[in-house]
Amino acid sequence: MRLLDRYIAKRFMSNALFSLLAFICIFIIVDLIEHLSDFIDKHVPALTVAAYYFYFLPFIIVLTMPVAMLLASMFAMGQLSRYNELAAMQSSGISLYRIVGPLLAIGLLVSAGIFFFGEHIMTVANQRKAEINQLYIQRLPRNLPSRLANLYLQESVSRRVFIGFFNSMNGSASKVSIQTYDGIFVVKRLDAAEMRWLGDGWELFNGYEREFRPEGEIARKFETLTLKDLLFTPQVLATVQKAPEEMSYAELEQFIAEVARNGGDPARWEVDLYLKISFPLANFIIVLFGAPLAAGRVRSGGAVGVGLSLIICFLYFGAVKTGQSMGQNGTLNPTVGAWAANVIFLIAGVVVLIKARK
Repeated sequence: MRLLDRYIAKRFMSNALFSLLAFICIFIIVDLIEHLSDFIDKHVPALTVAAYYFYFLPFIIVLTMPVAMLLASMFAMGQLSRYNELAAMQSSGISLYRIVGPLLAIGLLVSAGIFFFGEHIMTVANQRKAEINQLYIQRLPRNLPSRLANLYLQESVSRRVFIGFFNSMNGSASKVSIQTYDGIFVVKRLDAAEMRWLGDGWELFNGYEREFRPEGEIARKFETLTLKDLLFTPQVLATVQKAPEEMSYAELEQFIAEVARNGGDPARWEVDLYLKISFPLANFIIVLFGAPLAAGRVRSGGAVGVGLSLIICFLYFGAVKTGQSMGQNGTLNPTVGAWAANVIFLIAGVVVLIKARK
């Protein structure tokens, strides 16, 4: 990398790091103020609160990184323009495309880094944060894997499974009802107090097996009943209740396939799946939009730069949320809903770059 590239990259990265730290502090302070009464009312230990925000940190980084990248690009290019360094570079024959090149390269690297960071760190941290919230705020029992209650799974086209509680630690479930349908009519029903995973199938304990025939109902009590034809595993049940931000791309993709196989509509989760790729790319697209804008006639230093950056990010996040909502409710194709904001700002960034002073 040439000296000029290192100079621009260093100025950009210092601004990005400062902006990221500032936004993280603001985010945590605002959230702490909002939830402080809950922590006090539930007598949550101070170390637990610290652990809660420690696990919250990866999500905050992923969420605020595009804002930090935009602010850094605006300030880095704005400072070059304000002190006539940009004019000196261009007068020596260096084009604007070449000047913003290091920023775009960093934007691509950060996008890739944020994707892998979200896949391998943020998802695990979100699960730990959810566990703390459920244990200390919602006060769920410690031996109940918090979110795994009142499960419903359409196991096949004709069979539906209802589970009162599921323990992902040992693969056991309680208050289980398995209903088999013929059209809209229930033709068979299994009710059991408990269900356990055997490794190659499920075993039900202490229940009743009912068949509904034209001549009447036939009921049989059982102590144990082994079912080898149920298609779901404990891993599938554990995934059912995870929020999309608690699942990796592969886990969410597998869950979507399971929903589709069972006859459900996976559109709402497909949008979240595509957002796992499209949102990290915002770190590149937002730099593409902000750097040439700051290099033009816009004064992007000080409060003006901060204000302009926040307005742009507000518009971007608004577009992301709108596309996500419209994709989930079926107004837009899930792919279009997830990528709409990126496409719009990518086109706008290219236009700004073309029209900027060369």
